[in-house]
Amino acid sequence: MNAKKNLYILFAAAAVFAACTETTEIDPEEYVYPMYLDVSGDKVVFDREGGKTAVAVATNADDWNFAVSGDWFTAESDENGFLVISAPSNYSPDSRTGSVDITATRGEEVLSCSVSVAQRTDRSVNLNTEGTANCYLVKTGTTYTFDATVKGNGGSDGRSHYIETCGLEITGIAYADLLWEARTDGDKSMSKEIIDGLPVYNDGYVTFTTGRMEGNALIAVKDYEGKVLWSWHIWVCDDEIEVHDHINPRDEVTGQIMDRNLGAMNNTPMDVGNKGMFYQWGRKDPFMPSKSPYYTDADSGNVPEYNQTNLEVGDGSGEWLFSEDYKAQLLSTPPANIPYSVENPMMFLRPYSGSGGQHWYVASMSDEARMSSLWSGDEKTIFDPCPVGYKVPGENFYGIASELDVNSYPTGGAAEDYDENGENHEEYPWNAVKDCGRVWWRTGDYYPMAGNLYPVGGSAHNYSSGTGYYWVAHEMEGSTVARSFSVRFNENFASYYASGEDFCYQLRCVKE
Repeated sequence: MNAKKNLYILFAAAAVFAACTETTEIDPEEYVYPMYLDVSGDKVVFDREGGKTAVAVATNADDWNFAVSGDWFTAESDENGFLVISAPSNYSPDSRTGSVDITATRGEEVLSCSVSVAQRTDRSVNLNTEGTANCYLVKTGTTYTFDATVKGNGGSDGRSHYIETCGLEITGIAYADLLWEARTDGDKSMSKEIIDGLPVYNDGYVTFTTGRMEGNALIAVKDYEGKVLWSWHIWVCDDEIEVHDHINPRDEVTGQIMDRNLGAMNNTPMDVGNKGMFYQWGRKDPFMPSKSPYYTDADSGNVPEYNQTNLEVGDGSGEWLFSEDYKAQLLSTPPANIPYSVENPMMFLRPYSGSGGQHWYVASMSDEARMSSLWSGDEKTIFDPCPVGYKVPGENFYGIASELDVNSYPTGGAAEDYDENGENHEEYPWNAVKDCGRVWWRTGDYYPMAGNLYPVGGSAHNYSSGTGYYWVAHEMEGSTVARSFSVRFNENFASYYASGEDFCYQLRCVKE
């Protein structure tokens, strides 16, 4: 069930939760806040190893209690308003089911809700056999577990000074939470079928079960006050992701690249499933693309009806925050806004007003502070959004930038610049636009024009069907505005150019 917003809560850890059925009596003579009873999730699924999870309970009732249905697990309330559910290991061939029924009272008013509890007989798949990451690529209908004590890949923080300030280990975890789950097409009912039940935190690990639908999700660990300590992108895709050589404009093999965008279900032209996730440069957490289908008549324009924002969260407790009011803090010293971004993974961070640049990370104008290497072409960082074994592509991947005082390099033209096959190999590495995308002719890879994400004028998504934008880990020195290189193309041109880090673009991962 979806979260209620703006609850009047008795403890901060339950700021936003799923609503239970309620019946309310209000004195018409004197307004009284309606009684509520909310829980952070209505389903818990354990694997055969068991474990413990915390379900937050929020209510303005005078009292609440619970009853357990099932003798194979236990439940107890703690002083922080959590219902702690524990299950032992189960090596029998039979799965287990049960429930915890919660009742709250205020005078003669009574509210109730139920949390279903299940334990599967299969063992969870360990996602860390080859390392840790901020993104895990998984399949439907399977139980997984991952190490929730390591930030990202446990490696470098670039030049951000984040590790020396905030540490590399995740501590103080109270429980795991599903922040959002969504399909690219924005289907409301099917978006609830990506993650099955609440994730379970136990002894440094998070266990979760995928549902029957492909899609994307974000799982976080939180402290007892409900603060996000870290979060992980769950990419649910039943396809086997393939890789192949990428060849840059110099005919150099510069890496082994994925066959689709990060978070995409496929790379089929004109299929909304080819849209990947959006990322502000240097951030680890994804934003959903527009749920609109592709339209071939966009003509490079920004057509509002072609850019419907996907605000689905499924059964998650989070909320997408895309307003122009959400701004980065005025911080000029690294790690600056990184901790704030970690705590707010669903918030698009606009630059602080008056900071003079297009940078969510830091307000300083100095190269020393702003050359952050949050994403690096040399080594994977703890903020890299790619799965285990992959990283953001590096310098000169889609263009050659050899002069620091030039920030845009042409890599494609308009239709009249190409032959009847849409090719011009002598001048451009990109073919002409076709099926709302361009092909990198050296490899035959299709890149869709999924637009970008930048909240302005009441709209979050822009240029879907009309323009493609892709990040690389390549920073530019000496610029006061645009800092990070990217690909931009529409039907009139293509370029490799420096862009502001506050923009949200797609990306395609390469092997480490």
